[in-house]
Amino acid sequence: MPPSTPLTGINPRSIMSTLKDKARSTDEKFLKTLPIIGRTPGSDREEEFLREICEFEFYNLEEPGLAIKFPYGSTRNHHNFSFWHGGKYKVPRHVARHLEGCSTPIWDWRPDGTGKMVKQRIGEKPRFQMRQVFGG
Repeated sequence: MPPSTPLTGINPRSIMSTLKDKARSTDEKFLKTLPIIGRTPGSDREEEFLREICEFEFYNLEEPGLAIKFPYGSTRNHHNFSFWHGGKYKVPRHVARHLEGCSTPIWDWRPDGTGKMVKQRIGEKPRFQMRQVFGG
């Protein structure tokens, strides 16, 4: 167990890891190295487009006004993002695509023709929205 400072009882290594996470959030080179999750790009041009860092405005459609925290990446190369509703963030397009792909299924009970009611999936409700901000 790492030593703590005698006066505060706080582990200095945990402070350094927190500072590193904050520095990583603004480090564009690190964000570009995050793996693309989901559908893999079909060409180098598409991959370059997805890795481009743009400014997005985050909207929490599921619980407006609340923030979300989520890890993104692989086991060895990941980052913990924190987004506040209405906040503007510079992230790669593939991270925005991943967030917009998060949805909640919508279920309904419908008759199946024999008089029985069957539960059917009738759609998807998006949880988050990332709007790209253009300078102007």
